[in-house]
Amino acid sequence: MARLLAGCCLLLIGLIANSQTTIDVDKDRGLGGGNTKYLNSVAGTPFLNTKFSRLVEGTPFFNEQMMRATLISNEGNEYKNVLIRLNLMESQVNYIDDRKTEMIVAVPVKEVILHDSLNNKDHRFVFSNYIETIDKPEKDFYELLQTGKVKLYKQHKKRLMENKPYGSATYEQYIKTDIRYFVLVSGKWIKIRKIKELTDQLTDKENEIQKFVDEKKLTKDSETNFEAIVAYYNTLPGQQ
Repeated sequence: MARLLAGCCLLLIGLIANSQTTIDVDKDRGLGGGNTKYLNSVAGTPFLNTKFSRLVEGTPFFNEQMMRATLISNEGNEYKNVLIRLNLMESQVNYIDDRKTEMIVAVPVKEVILHDSLNNKDHRFVFSNYIETIDKPEKDFYELLQTGKVKLYKQHKKRLMENKPYGSATYEQYIKTDIRYFVLVSGKWIKIRKIKELTDQLTDKENEIQKFVDEKKLTKDSETNFEAIVAYYNTLPGQQ
């Protein structure tokens, strides 16, 4: 009986250990490679840069350089300390495999958290399929700026343009990044460009919001002011 109980305990410990959903890449495989068997095992495809071979300005990536990141799958599994580039032009996540090859993640990615060590800041991106709205956002990764009852998102919209210089036989490529802002209010996905468009969605706390805007002199239609208003709204009674 004692041996049976000991065996059951060891089996239970093993099951608990295997059920952990957070995978620390550095701990498992060491620094440098930036990836592990967990991503390699899902048959990612090599990233070929031929599509942007004539690019003379701009980038399809949030950051052209590889960054440390945490990836969260659609099942909630976390892959930490992965070296990636977030391709916002094609809504793809590129990573470096054990052979130092740049690959495209093949499994659905729900969130990407980029760790900007230079500025001591994290950038959290949510894929459009996992934004809980009754509307259908354009396919993209959206940066989550504020969370709470009302959420504020930022879209780094990438547009590819081509131009054929005079006397040239080939086209040159340019990628332009347009910044757009959206709020998620009661399941509705709403694009905002001005403070007035934002405050019009917060009518249940109209007086408090207007007082806050006036006292803080928030007159400029800027990201900083959008964030301040949404953050303040989410602290008001009844919004937690």
